[in-house]
Amino acid sequence: MENELQVVIPADRRVKLLLGKGRGGDGPLRWSSFLFRLPVEEGMLLYSTLTLELLLVPTALVPALEAPAGALREALHSRWFLVPPALDEHGLALDVRRTLRLLEPPAPWITKYTVLTTTACNARCAYCFEEHWSPRTMSLETADRVADYMLAHSEGHPFQIDWFGGEPLVNRRVMDRICTRLSEAGADFRSGMTTNGYLLDPETAAADAALWRLKACQITLDGREEAYNRIKNFIYPGVNAYRRVLGNIHAMAAAGVSVAIRMNFDLSNLEEIRLLTEELIEEFRGEANVDASPIILYEHEEPGTTPWSPETRRALQTARLELLARLEAGGLGRPGRLPRAQFCHMCMADSGDKITILPDGEIGLCEQHNQKHLIGHIDSPGLDEAARQAACALRPEIPACADCPLYPGCIRLALCRNQICHPQRRASREQQKLNSIRYEWENYKRKVLT
Repeated sequence: MENELQVVIPADRRVKLLLGKGRGGDGPLRWSSFLFRLPVEEGMLLYSTLTLELLLVPTALVPALEAPAGALREALHSRWFLVPPALDEHGLALDVRRTLRLLEPPAPWITKYTVLTTTACNARCAYCFEEHWSPRTMSLETADRVADYMLAHSEGHPFQIDWFGGEPLVNRRVMDRICTRLSEAGADFRSGMTTNGYLLDPETAAADAALWRLKACQITLDGREEAYNRIKNFIYPGVNAYRRVLGNIHAMAAAGVSVAIRMNFDLSNLEEIRLLTEELIEEFRGEANVDASPIILYEHEEPGTTPWSPETRRALQTARLELLARLEAGGLGRPGRLPRAQFCHMCMADSGDKITILPDGEIGLCEQHNQKHLIGHIDSPGLDEAARQAACALRPEIPACADCPLYPGCIRLALCRNQICHPQRRASREQQKLNSIRYEWENYKRKVLT
């Protein structure tokens, strides 16, 4: 009977080894709280957010899922889809996460550097979280020391550079300097960039991408031509920034760089973003290196802020799912892949082997909280491990965590002001998970069953 179940994605082998086979199989069993079900033409897909295994139960066996017995019961129990009623799955997921972190500690070298070449910017977006920061720009002398720091602390291993700002291209000479120095030293690195795209140069796109070893960049578009030019409010008069940036996206994509277009929205500009979505689908139809994602402008939990109403949250989450579906249908988006390995940390801030380097050489853990969580300097002999650990503190759990199917892969850091969990966000994330399950199944059918 077990052989009749199709393994679409195997379980994370580490989790599988830690858990072993299902517990308490002689008594009553219930479905796991970490289970997603998705009916498809060929049967029923079952997905565990704890083990990350995706199974197809063939159509002939689907009726038996109402009361699994015999070999089917044993197969599902051994894989943790069925569990004893009294099992504390919440505690089990925490144990797995903690054990994985102990068994697989961060690399003793730095694997990723987020480098702020400057906090200055050539755009003046009203929503920018850096709006009140004083501009600081990295000097060439500091750039040399940054490159030397990378060479020393990557210890000969491959590493990633993420260029950030401000607008990193305002100080592109620092990017050139660091990459040239690293290349001359034989370093194995690649880079990505978060940029508004204005200062990319179509004439030198291929050469720039080669020098920076640039594989991907993220560019934000806040609306169509008129809205974009008004919102960005670039410092250059008399230039159609929107058309210029679209041309630069084409050039970078042609140079082999993957370009992710980010569309920030809330209810005030939702209709504009819907229209932008259609325009982008037409503009970049058929370009494999370009995709787009709608991003809800963050709701922050801070003193003095007013929480959004459930109706506002629901409207935004519904709109995002609709935009994602339209982008997918238009060839500019696809559902996220299901993870192949269980999460042990949320992001670079709690990873233990990734750092942010500021324009003056200070070291932090997160580019968006870099002035609050400093842990050292490129000239200091070591990093402040106590400060690093303090920045990794988790948010208190909420009652909804107890039965959330997304819990095994959900890690919320206290330092993040936008990690607000509410029923509307959870419903949206669950729908996105179902979309990913269907996407993986369709891929599996194309590659394996045809």
